[in-house]
Amino acid sequence: MANNAGPRPRRRSAADLFFFSRNLDAANAARSDLINMVEEMRQRSSQLDNFASSLPKVTESDLTALGQSDSTCPICLTSLLAILAEEETAVAMDSPAHPIEELGVTRLAQTCGHIFCRKDIRVWLYQGHTTCPTCRTPFIAGTATTGSDPEAIPGAPPLIVPVGLETDATSFDAFLDDEVTSAFEAFLQGPARRPGGNRNDAAEARGETQPRREQEEYQEAHFEYDHDRSEFSGMYS
Repeated sequence: MANNAGPRPRRRSAADLFFFSRNLDAANAARSDLINMVEEMRQRSSQLDNFASSLPKVTESDLTALGQSDSTCPICLTSLLAILAEEETAVAMDSPAHPIEELGVTRLAQTCGHIFCRKDIRVWLYQGHTTCPTCRTPFIAGTATTGSDPEAIPGAPPLIVPVGLETDATSFDAFLDDEVTSAFEAFLQGPARRPGGNRNDAAEARGETQPRREQEEYQEAHFEYDHDRSEFSGMYS
């Protein structure tokens, strides 16, 4: 089957970081794109939560009316009637093995109408997928991505989402952490404002003729020759 998605953009490298540290316009554009990407991901996550909460419960009579009594879940391949029987048993118990909202059978009534067990389709949604696993019909509008950015800064490397970030909720939460955001902003401010930045520039700003780092290396290299040699004077008399 032909792949019409096109080539994947390359991943970030140290050269890209150097480029952003020296090009303020590109750095500001990248930061703006990053903020927009995070906001879009937050909105998509909220929409997927609402979609999962709105999934209806399908009964045995509903399956009969739809002609799906003998069908299986396309994900786990378990009989739909067996899933309904498991739900009845779990509801009768004081402490079911799975949450109540993950029991039974559901149908994507708002989109394509395909039927799944509730547990598997909810896992599919919470992994970040935005299309039906059977027919790829989108769950929410506006999930298609564009291949180019008309407002991109000429010469700036294209901004991409790291592999796995779009589907892994744990990675997404870590990505949104304040410390990571602060570190990214500190980098965009330039090496002179970062802790441990360009020491040569800092030394020149203090009026030192020789950078402190070079002085430390010089002293360390000549340390063994600077001690008192008077104790060896009798050896050569």
